[in-house]
Amino acid sequence: MAGVRFSSEWLMTHRLLVRDEKYPHIVHVDKGVTNNNETEARSDLYDPEEEMIRGLTQVPWERVDVSFQKSTQRLVAHNTIQVKSYWLNSDGADVINHMMDNFLV
Repeated sequence: MAGVRFSSEWLMTHRLLVRDEKYPHIVHVDKGVTNNNETEARSDLYDPEEEMIRGLTQVPWERVDVSFQKSTQRLVAHNTIQVKSYWLNSDGADVINHMMDNFLV
């Protein structure tokens, strides 16, 4: 999920000082907590939204905050993260590398 409310610019400034040489645009990684509680109120009606939320709370996740604040590509940050075109969005390559290096199957 990405958006202004979730962006790294809204984080406290001391987090923005933490840098990793391998992933310079990754400023913070938050390991999420899974909810394995099976205590739930069952209903006679099937609610796909509730089923999806129940499933997602059981999957491990992490929140990765990135900052392109000092990059010339900061105005197109969503495209930069996706590295749609390497010559235009090359600053996001370290974010993709971080995802590949930390992807769990």
